[in-house]
Amino acid sequence: MKATAQETINRIVELSLPESLSLKERLPVPDDHVAHLFSLVQWGQTTLASDHLLFSEINGRLSEIVGGFIRKLNLLFSLSRPGLHEPNDSLERKIRLRQYSYEVMLEMALNFYGLESRWLDEKEKADSLGCILNALEEWEDREREEKGGSIAEAVISKWLSRMKRVQKGSSMTARTAFRIEEGIDFKKNLFAQFLTRAEREIRENIYYRMVKEGFCKFGNDYAIGLRWLRHLGFEQVSTNPVLAARAYQDEPSLTALFRNEVKRHPDFKRWSAKSSRYGDEITLYATLLALWDNLYVFRPIFFNLRETSGGGVVSFQLNPNIAHLVEESIRDVFTAFSLASENLSLYDQYLLAGYRMDGWKGRPNLVIKVAATTPAARTITRTINSFGFGSNITVDFSVSQEATLLLEEMEGMAEAMRKGIPPTQLYMTNMGGRLESHLREIKLEELFEELKKKLGEGEALKRIHQLSEANGTKDRVSQVKSYEEKVWAVTRYGHGQRTINDPVHEALKPVASRETLRNLEEAIGASGTLVARRVWFLFFSQANREQWIAYLMKRKGLTRDQARLIMDRIHYLPASKRKPFDTYWTLSSRNLVHTEFPDHQENVRKKAEDPRFDLNEYGESILNTFPTEVLNQLNQIEDFRKAYGINPELSKFFIEAGISGDFDLGGLAPSDWPGFGPVQKTLLEFKGAYDTFKKEMVSLLGTQVRKKRTLKKKRGRK
Repeated sequence: MKATAQETINRIVELSLPESLSLKERLPVPDDHVAHLFSLVQWGQTTLASDHLLFSEINGRLSEIVGGFIRKLNLLFSLSRPGLHEPNDSLERKIRLRQYSYEVMLEMALNFYGLESRWLDEKEKADSLGCILNALEEWEDREREEKGGSIAEAVISKWLSRMKRVQKGSSMTARTAFRIEEGIDFKKNLFAQFLTRAEREIRENIYYRMVKEGFCKFGNDYAIGLRWLRHLGFEQVSTNPVLAARAYQDEPSLTALFRNEVKRHPDFKRWSAKSSRYGDEITLYATLLALWDNLYVFRPIFFNLRETSGGGVVSFQLNPNIAHLVEESIRDVFTAFSLASENLSLYDQYLLAGYRMDGWKGRPNLVIKVAATTPAARTITRTINSFGFGSNITVDFSVSQEATLLLEEMEGMAEAMRKGIPPTQLYMTNMGGRLESHLREIKLEELFEELKKKLGEGEALKRIHQLSEANGTKDRVSQVKSYEEKVWAVTRYGHGQRTINDPVHEALKPVASRETLRNLEEAIGASGTLVARRVWFLFFSQANREQWIAYLMKRKGLTRDQARLIMDRIHYLPASKRKPFDTYWTLSSRNLVHTEFPDHQENVRKKAEDPRFDLNEYGESILNTFPTEVLNQLNQIEDFRKAYGINPELSKFFIEAGISGDFDLGGLAPSDWPGFGPVQKTLLEFKGAYDTFKKEMVSLLGTQVRKKRTLKKKRGRK
């Protein structure tokens, strides 16, 4: 059956990809912003073109440049009327030129609505938005008169489709797309409706308000969907092996990108010969390919914030299988930064063409996630910061891990400062949600052991099976034999037992009252926040910040400005949250950036819709405290005491720096990190995800090699 005009347009728009940037073939135009934008649009580089206007240097000329750009696009749009009976190449080119014209206008408008344009003159933005909306309306009217199908509809449908794919539809980004789509009448002009609804979604979002009003900063714990979040003020993205794999699953174009780019890689021949031997190199390259767009999205933020608070940074985690190996990890850091520098050197020439920006050109907006799984993390952290690369400490759950590695970050940055290398923004992650899950799991294991002793194994097993019916773990429980294995299967957070809820109350009724279990859940739910509040207070409360500044000046011979810059550049990063209050309980206007899962963002957004919700109640909530009985109850759990206390080595540092407090000295020592339960569980998950991803990428490369050989044989026969 012959495709309709709209079906043809939809297919061409959906499959379109921007042409690659290449200084050999496509030069930027440094002396004419309008001509430069026009070139980028013809190459399909529409997001790059829209981001080109996000720098304050354009103020005073913004509306003039947008007007001149629209004038050229009007001519392009008119000359690109597709005739559905013309040759395919010509038809596709004309459809795509109109597509790109629509796309760049859409992206510019969203940028001007969003917080990434807060450096631009408000009146000029408003004038430019009016011109953009008028141009879009005129183009849609023209398409309707031509009666050849709607490229506007295809562009908006593609945009919505990409948003909906984030976390398979459960993310805040995806839910936003569904809400925008629900209100659009596809029989009327689309862009006016779309942009009106998009503007409302941006400016009524709780994250937009929190960032704009200075409550806190935010980042994304997922590798796709970032442009929409940037409009809300998000300025950071964290990735790990799990998230890199999910990015390839959620975004089919990444697989296509890998297939295309890997053939051009200088090591393709070597990798092809023995791909299994070079699996880690292939996986590093595949992961970086997924991150290039992340770097591009936050590049304007990185440049605009470089001299003030820092930001616009992508956190990239290396191979977790070598997290305990110093030389191998540092080697991969150099590889990653070298590749990122090369990639961004080209990209920046187009992004910054015509600007007089100095200083940080070519510096990757990349920091390395160092896993705090062994004492080797200390050397890795100090070393990479001494080179000015920047770190984000991860797989950490305890005060002692975080405080120890904060000191190493400070040490490395001080070494860099003495060599004239200004530090980029770097992070200290607190995986509070994973600590919470671990504590809940071990307490449930203890309670089910008590249940077995009181009722006997047979009766206890009946209660386990009843719980497995309620929480969806029936199949997992039936696949294991021993009582301990069945308890493990039914109580894991990752298997679906997220809280100590009513089915758990019923199962454990013979050994614990409902009130006891509710109090236990309330205390465990505060455990990650307690660790976060303690570490943040130790380093970033006003009085203690001053103590650390004086410490750096005295011990490292820095000036006050240098020491203050170091303290300004370190941001605490609460992560792996389980409930909306994990965000609202830890807000601060300084030294803190939340990294959020996309579905968690939606829960935070919905929480703010409650009529009783008042954001002002959570200002500087990082400084708040819980009732003493919460801490008393948690202190009955050995692993919490290990997470909340410090060790004698840290005590000496705190005394030297003048940091006081009532500390339990039974916290984890660095030698204890590998054996700590949350470390083991998280590292096992990351290693499994990494190994699976490596296997998939090696297999994908092998498929490319086989196709290339088959094609070569066919050509030989001819």
